[in-house]
Amino acid sequence: MIDIRLGNCLEEIKKIPDNSIDLIVTSPPYNKGYWSSNRNVNNYSFYKTKSRRIEYGDFDDNIEPEEYEAQQREILKECIRVLKPSGSIFYNHIDILKNHQTIHPTYVYDFPLKQIIIWNRKNTPKLDKSYFFPVNEYIYWIQKTKTSRTKFNRKNAIYNKNIWDIMPDKNNDFPAPFPVELVKNCILTTTNEKDLVLDPYMGSGTTGVACKELNRNFIGIEINKEYCDMANERIKNCKTS
Repeated sequence: MIDIRLGNCLEEIKKIPDNSIDLIVTSPPYNKGYWSSNRNVNNYSFYKTKSRRIEYGDFDDNIEPEEYEAQQREILKECIRVLKPSGSIFYNHIDILKNHQTIHPTYVYDFPLKQIIIWNRKNTPKLDKSYFFPVNEYIYWIQKTKTSRTKFNRKNAIYNKNIWDIMPDKNNDFPAPFPVELVKNCILTTTNEKDLVLDPYMGSGTTGVACKELNRNFIGIEINKEYCDMANERIKNCKTS
């Protein structure tokens, strides 16, 4: 089953029943647009650098940090609501580096955080010479509750350590795709065939591609019709296992 839904992710995820999803793999827009603008925040002057500002079509990646954090908290709360007790959430995010300050997604620590995985991308679009070049992103592995017995089978892993060396996907027209191999590692270790996987920020459908190739069911939510069409085409053309 492949179910692609066009709409606002928070509105659409509220339609999903409690305790019905085996796995959530997602990567929200990082709100880079805000930190790439000429603003003054908390007495620090934030300014444009060589870091890429990513355009996500219909999604506004340029909102106040407090609003962004509140939005992400609501999404994660809904993700936990729909997750089965044995399920997992893999939430991909980054640090924003601006004006010698690090803006970290600290709100994730208010949820049942099982482990932090380092995605070593091996390269970066940020070429500011005042920093060590940031070549990693984070994958926050969140479980249903602090006492949940999360399904996990490490022997199925492509990567079985907490650092995953995976190059970014360069053969994708979506502005910020994660590689299918990253999603497959999440799926293979925490689900069985026919389990149900959700991606509330579907983008170009990479999670759906991995699900089809590995014989998992999939729900993808995306606010942009162009990206929904892209995802449908990619999933339709991918090979099954």
